[in-house]
Amino acid sequence: MKKQLKKNAAFVMAASIAAASLAGCGSGSEKTDTTAAVQATEAAQTAAGNETKADAGAASGEPVTLRFAWWGSDSRHQALLGVIEAYEKKNPNVTIEAEYQGYDGYYEKIMTTLSSNTAPDIIQLSKEWLPDIQGAKHYLADLSALPVDLTTLKDRLLEIAGTYKGEANVFPCTVGGAVTYVNMDFAEANGIDLGKGYTWDEIKELGKAIHEKDGDAYLMTADADMLNRLFVQPYLVQKTGKPIVDEESYNLNFTEADAAEAFQNVLDLYENNVLEPFGDAATFAGQADQNSKWINGKIGMIVDYTGSAPKYLGSIDSELDVMPIPVTADAKSSGVAYSGDRGFAINDNSVNKEEAAKFLDFLMNDPESIAICKTAVGYCPTKQSDDILIKAGVVSEIQKKGVEISEPNSYTNNMISGNTELEVIRKDLIQEVVYGDVTPEEAAKELVEQYQEVLDELKESK
Repeated sequence: MKKQLKKNAAFVMAASIAAASLAGCGSGSEKTDTTAAVQATEAAQTAAGNETKADAGAASGEPVTLRFAWWGSDSRHQALLGVIEAYEKKNPNVTIEAEYQGYDGYYEKIMTTLSSNTAPDIIQLSKEWLPDIQGAKHYLADLSALPVDLTTLKDRLLEIAGTYKGEANVFPCTVGGAVTYVNMDFAEANGIDLGKGYTWDEIKELGKAIHEKDGDAYLMTADADMLNRLFVQPYLVQKTGKPIVDEESYNLNFTEADAAEAFQNVLDLYENNVLEPFGDAATFAGQADQNSKWINGKIGMIVDYTGSAPKYLGSIDSELDVMPIPVTADAKSSGVAYSGDRGFAINDNSVNKEEAAKFLDFLMNDPESIAICKTAVGYCPTKQSDDILIKAGVVSEIQKKGVEISEPNSYTNNMISGNTELEVIRKDLIQEVVYGDVTPEEAAKELVEQYQEVLDELKESK
């Protein structure tokens, strides 16, 4: 079996940050150490002085420029650009430079800019990146020490989605989980029971029959990231009822046999023509709502997060509904991580942290911003956002239903289980299985070996 490259790009990036933060800690002469210490102290004092001057300048109304980075679809881009415009009108001395893109390459870009001290002032992050970032160096500011109101967040959301080692580093911008989006016309034509909770085996039978009836039709579609986060990881959690890694022991909560079964499940979905061919789906990676087969009613279901509801609602002429994601026959959990999977952080090295925090507070807590964003940035993470958007008729019944059905029998994921190295290893192996380069059993063996190697290293360094 082809050996997987163990030092993947994500690992190299994370390691480079750690190395940078540890630079100069090796042995050397006392004179060199003393000189380095003096220089470091002087640099810190200079940086602190610059930061004080910058924040004082902001407070006095002098021009301030902030950089704001995020990923997402066009709807998210337009919403956040609208918020920036509204904030700049209220604060004419503040200019906010928008740096936005799709998901691909975003993590690597942010990690690089953090390690080189060129990161934006406000940064959208996945909560699962916190160990990579804060575990290497204190790159993100403590939001509780800045002028941003965290008390508006829904119960426990900050704790489970924005806190790392007791410090509030991310303001969650969404809450919910994963659901299956269903084209109602497709469902009616093919006998899909929306009131039923389907097992993976039942999905295979249903999808096979649909494709046999219409060779252009597929029950589902998924790109590599979807297979990774919405098919294989939930499958492993369904088998055990636990996150894939125990955060105390750094041991795996699943077995090699469980992993082989999860990989085989993906392979079965392709072999039975349940999933659209992988190459076709890859054309719309990160943009499943723009998939031509989905738009034309030739794909009936898409498993995705509840925060994606607006783009699916606007992508097809048919009515849309939601149902729980498929589960194993012996599921101990739905496999859905009910939480806030992403949010906004402030660069701790920003010379305008106070001003960045004021903008973040406006973005997440101001009624005007909430009305502009609607649910394009995320689904109602604060208590007042529900009230504002429901009153305005903005929150759709579909999205509200999706959040409601994603909570029962869900689980709370831990950050080590979402470690980027583990994500990349699993994603690469899934693609090798799909392309026939390895068997599910070979992939499972490789997964466990590589996971344990990474986890051992992380455990040693904690």
